[in-house]
Amino acid sequence: MSSKRQKKKLSQKAQQRAQQHAEKRAQYSAEEEEILREVLMDQPDEQPTAPEKPKGKNKLVKRIGILLFILLNAAVIWYTASVEFSKEKPPPIKFGFTNILFLIGGVLCLVVVLASETTKYVLMMRHLNEKVSIRHAFSTAALGKYYDCITPSGAGGQPFQIYYLYSKGYSSGAASAMPLSGFFTMQFGFVILCLFAFTFGNKAFDATGLTGIKITAYFGAVAYMIVPVMIIISGVAPKIAMRIVAFFVRLGAALHIVKRPNHTIMKAVRSLNNYSVNIKKITTDKRLLVKLLLLSTLFQLAMCSIPFFVVRTFDGRLGYFETLFMCVFIQAAISLVPTPGNSGAAEGSFYMVFSSLGTAGTFWAMLIWRFLCYYSFIILGVLIYAYNGVVGFLDKRRAKAKEETKQEE
Repeated sequence: MSSKRQKKKLSQKAQQRAQQHAEKRAQYSAEEEEILREVLMDQPDEQPTAPEKPKGKNKLVKRIGILLFILLNAAVIWYTASVEFSKEKPPPIKFGFTNILFLIGGVLCLVVVLASETTKYVLMMRHLNEKVSIRHAFSTAALGKYYDCITPSGAGGQPFQIYYLYSKGYSSGAASAMPLSGFFTMQFGFVILCLFAFTFGNKAFDATGLTGIKITAYFGAVAYMIVPVMIIISGVAPKIAMRIVAFFVRLGAALHIVKRPNHTIMKAVRSLNNYSVNIKKITTDKRLLVKLLLLSTLFQLAMCSIPFFVVRTFDGRLGYFETLFMCVFIQAAISLVPTPGNSGAAEGSFYMVFSSLGTAGTFWAMLIWRFLCYYSFIILGVLIYAYNGVVGFLDKRRAKAKEETKQEE
């Protein structure tokens, strides 16, 4: 009798648990339906409200962040320099006409990077019937890279690009659509390059013996795909996107990582919906979309080609594709590092890979490579802000002079 009672109790407990799970699923389903209904009802207007200026951190936090950022870069450079110059007989570095040509090739890659991204904005301006300005397109592209370099994981440029475009007279709809579409196609451009490198470059990277970076690169490439794929799913099947987001958010809540799960789900789904709606303004033109993807892939190809020209500048005997594949693997791997512009991991990874192959002048190659693909964008962003500040100051002085002249008359 006792065994029957135990079985009956266990059966009742199992039924209660099953009922509780069913009730919880029904509750979650109802909450998701309500959130989705609210998000879809809250579609962006044809002329949405003016974007607010992105808020920065308070001055103390910002200064501490800048100081840590400088110290991290200085520490990595000091370490690589100490390793490079601690050798008893460092390899001689010749710097002749051929070296200069390769260095010019690296600089031209930087020009291609800026030109391809500028061309993307010019094409989008034309498609949206907005004023076409090469200066504004160039500034938007450069400022996007500037903020990508100084924000964690290199993902902070879009809000500032949106505000910049709006402040220069572009409609709020266009100001939102262009940076978001630029980001969307840029992510896919790198994924295309990753697929090429992962397919044909495994042997080249295996020669380095750095299996850890190789494995991490695969995860990094998947991480690159998450946002674009979720944007596509949000536009095609919003319910599926909602369920995917809700699953991971509630998993985080169960692990006590996420607080207020419903609020987080709402925020994430609203962001995805906003991305999807704005990007549709660009991607409805299939020819334009193909052009943007090609330009984004060219951008990523030029960025990953810089190491080849820099290494050859210092007589490193590496082939173009060999170097390209290595750079793609490194870039994919360090994308998971949450430092501004992936600083620290980028320099360290570059040094490990190329020094392991016996490349001469690794430290100087690393330094010039990092300057071309990282520090140059920071300098360019500062110069653009300085230029805009001077122009703004002069415009105010002219406006004030005109008002004084009118009052005197």
